[in-house]
Amino acid sequence: MARCGAWDAAIAMQFAVNYSEAAAALLHAGKVQFNRFKCPAWPDLVARVQAQYPVYIHCPLRVGMGTGDALDTETGSSADWDKYEALLMQTGTPWVSLHLGPQPGDHPEIPVASLSPEHVERVTEALIRDVNAVVARFGPEHVVGENIFSYYSSHLWAATLPDVLRCVVEATGCGFLLDLSHARLAAHDLGMDPRGYLNALPVAHIREVHVTGIQTFTGHWLEKARRAGIDPDKLRFVERPIDHLPMLGEDWEMLEWALRQIRSGAWAEPWVIAYECGGVGWIYEAVMDEATLAEEVPRLYHLIHSGELP
Repeated sequence: MARCGAWDAAIAMQFAVNYSEAAAALLHAGKVQFNRFKCPAWPDLVARVQAQYPVYIHCPLRVGMGTGDALDTETGSSADWDKYEALLMQTGTPWVSLHLGPQPGDHPEIPVASLSPEHVERVTEALIRDVNAVVARFGPEHVVGENIFSYYSSHLWAATLPDVLRCVVEATGCGFLLDLSHARLAAHDLGMDPRGYLNALPVAHIREVHVTGIQTFTGHWLEKARRAGIDPDKLRFVERPIDHLPMLGEDWEMLEWALRQIRSGAWAEPWVIAYECGGVGWIYEAVMDEATLAEEVPRLYHLIHSGELP
């Protein structure tokens, strides 16, 4: 059985930020602080960033097809496990991250918004089959599954149900990567209270948390995308709420509430909380700037590391 990067289970909760040139410039100038960069699993970028800063990787892997494997969403092919194992070892990343995101094309017999018991069961079985295959290679302690949302009919709604996510985590023994924004968007789709939805997730198995703001992608954001040469007609979230944007009041309130859940012991404490606003490639660079990072990263660092909450 392969072994991922070593890590200390007793280490205090860390704070990571998506790698970007803007974030690196601020860190180099001493204007922000955090524990490590979160990087896409791109070997050349990882090597360059790791030469200066601690990093960990986030894998572009998706499961739920029911094939007994994970799909690399960047290549459209089955995961190159030798590549990912090497990156995990190189960076000390403690686990392979999997998006628990079956898509309509994986199960054409299932309507995208169907929550019928039969379809929920099929989706659950497909997720378990795929996650178990990864667990068999790396061990359950070295695999985490991330919750998704429908992404405007790109994923099957059944995979967003808390009961399904709990079943997958408990059946496979993998850890849970809680994306707070995904959970809030999924709760909205399902007509559920977001805090009730979050508490129904497998929060006793949290190992990593992702944080972003949620805003409607219109106006200012749409114009920034256009200026970056992005065709709005190719964006399915135009005029809709989307994550990976700067934090607003409700986003800060939700994070503070989540930190209370962690510190009270109601939720497991993660190894890392990652701020996913900004990044490299595509639209991530277009929507983020140094001023926003300079304002939000210190506030996040204080909330996560000071123990003080409003």
